[in-house]
Amino acid sequence: MAVQGKKERTPQVKPVVPSAKEGVQVSELDAFMFKYFGKDSPIIPLGVFTTAIILGSGLVSFNSGDKATSQTFMRARVIAQGITVAAMMASLGVQERQRSLGLL
Repeated sequence: MAVQGKKERTPQVKPVVPSAKEGVQVSELDAFMFKYFGKDSPIIPLGVFTTAIILGSGLVSFNSGDKATSQTFMRARVIAQGITVAAMMASLGVQERQRSLGLL
């Protein structure tokens, strides 16, 4: 029950997402997730590219005989690869949410 003089805060809802069916509204969080982890997500290709660059740098380091630097690059590659796989899993979840709302 609201106290007199104070307004209850309702979550902000964005209007229809582009390409959405008429009348579908999504929250700001959903709009953010759809933008960055949706079907045409820029995050996953960026992660794959970053992982490949780190891997290539590590292999060049290993070939030149600098084992300590090579080991550091390989550890960084594992971290980048893990983040990329996590982004892929998040993308699958977001796409399923889009399908359930009829946006895909």
